[in-house]
Amino acid sequence: MNKLPIFILLLIIFAACSKKSVDDSETNVYKKKVAIVLTSPDSFKAPDSLLSGYYEISFSNQTKELHSAHLIKLNEGYTASQLINAYADSIRTGGDRPKWMTHWGGVISQNGISKISLELKPGNYVWVCVMGSDSLPHFVGHENKPLHVAVNSIQVTPLPDANVTITMTDENHSLNQPLNSGSQTVEITNSGSKYHLAAISRLNEGSSVEDVISWYQTYDGPPPVSGLYSTSAIGPGLSARMDLDLQPGTYILYCMANAEGKFHLLDGAITTFEVE
Repeated sequence: MNKLPIFILLLIIFAACSKKSVDDSETNVYKKKVAIVLTSPDSFKAPDSLLSGYYEISFSNQTKELHSAHLIKLNEGYTASQLINAYADSIRTGGDRPKWMTHWGGVISQNGISKISLELKPGNYVWVCVMGSDSLPHFVGHENKPLHVAVNSIQVTPLPDANVTITMTDENHSLNQPLNSGSQTVEITNSGSKYHLAAISRLNEGSSVEDVISWYQTYDGPPPVSGLYSTSAIGPGLSARMDLDLQPGTYILYCMANAEGKFHLLDGAITTFEVE
């Protein structure tokens, strides 16, 4: 089966991911720390050093194409250049991703600003744009930058509880309670053994889960969903936060991870829920 690159699918159904969060300070007052990432046709700007803690990743996409600000954490002793070469080779060949890299999460955006919140722990990371084609992902060009996260001497207190938790597993994703119409904060946690991402789209009138599965197999006609809130890839045991603003309707929660050459939703990682 011929597969469209994931960036084309995301362009078709429109990517939007937003989150506002706060982090603890020395006075135990939650204040937001922001890491700004910017991409344009000829530049990719991002922090090269940060202190550990909770950050809102604010990604400004100044192009007309889909891009991402995605973080990959490196095991000790590996470099950004090694990651770029090894990761690109694994994408081109369909092979296993390097064992010494961890998908830490990030944000995907069309033209404009999108946000998501992550906890950054001490270590070495690489900012990458994972969009593009299998033969030429954007990060093999100028859209990559090393990041060193140093130990923060101020103890970080966990964020306040989110409104709803989405748990990702190797079988499916689930909500701990219903999502409501309007604005709410969701915590997205990967409890599986592989990397996953959580996507939420609204089913078009008259469409069903079976229509979504069929569309991902054939790409015949317009997609049966509209809108998209989605994380980028998140490794096992990690989490991210984002804000949702939902209207009443029928939605699907699904996983588009396809490291094994097949979208996870085609193996059952898709479910419906109602928003009232």
